[in-house]
Amino acid sequence: MNYTPFAAALLIATLGGCDTSPPSGAASYGPPEASGLVAARPYPDADGTCQVIGENELTVEYLGDASVLVGCPVVETVLIEERLSEGATQVDTIGEWVLLMVPTG
Repeated sequence: MNYTPFAAALLIATLGGCDTSPPSGAASYGPPEASGLVAARPYPDADGTCQVIGENELTVEYLGDASVLVGCPVVETVLIEERLSEGATQVDTIGEWVLLMVPTG
C-alpha cells in the first residue's frame, strides 16, 4: 500500500492551522477600555490611533484645564514620540496605553 498521497494530504491539512499569530512587525493592542480607560474620541483627528481619554478613577489626577489627556498604544512608539515632540508630557502607562498630557494652548 502506498502511503505517500495520505501523508501529503495530512501534511497539508496540518500546515494550514500552524501559525495564526499576527506577523512579527504588526502592532497589536486592545482598545483603551480593555485597560480600564475611557476613550472619548480619536486624537489628533478622526483617523487618529491615539485617543482622548476621559475621566475615571485611573485618570482623575491627570485631568485639568491646561491640557488634554491622550492615550497612545504602547506599541505605537512613533506616535508617542510625535506627541512628545509636540510638547506632550508622558505621565503614566496603564495596561497597553501610554498616557500623555498635551497642552491646550
